[in-house]
Amino acid sequence: MAEASAHSALGHLAHELADVVYVAYGTALVHGIDLDEVIAEIHRANMTKLGPDGRPTLRADGKVLKGPHYQAPDIPAVLRRQGWTDAAE
Repeated sequence: MAEASAHSALGHLAHELADVVYVAYGTALVHGIDLDEVIAEIHRANMTKLGPDGRPTLRADGKVLKGPHYQAPDIPAVLRRQGWTDAAE
């Protein structure tokens, strides 16, 4: 198992990633958005990229391709469930 100290490159990366998430959640809170629900919708959509075998189809460079059953995330629907109207978007 690799060890990471608080001052290692991995520790620094983890700190910076957490700061990005912290700012994103704070911004969502200021705007009245439940970001967990938005992330869940994006995750749901990303899982529709998987093939029938449960594995992603990859391009030569490793990018995950959208399969025939892909469904884009419906963020406006998530916001409507949170009480937003189309005029507020």
